[in-house]
Amino acid sequence: MGSGSTRPNNADDKMFAAIERGDQGDFKDRKPSKVIDKTLIKEKAARTEKAQEKTEALRALRLAAEAEKESKKSKAK
Repeated sequence: MGSGSTRPNNADDKMFAAIERGDQGDFKDRKPSKVIDKTLIKEKAARTEKAQEKTEALRALRLAAEAEKESKKSKAK
């Protein structure tokens, strides 16, 4: 088993090796540059906020139902 020194180590070497093999379309960088899509970030934030509001509303309903159950229970005694 070899040390692997003949294998390309960085993205440029890998790209050149892919070009030599003739498969240019298949080459993809492991760490592509980040493209920041602000609309996607805003939509995700809006979805999480909406989910949190639903959770808070359901929690309030549950607590109110529990309080009502306790008050009925104490009146029955």
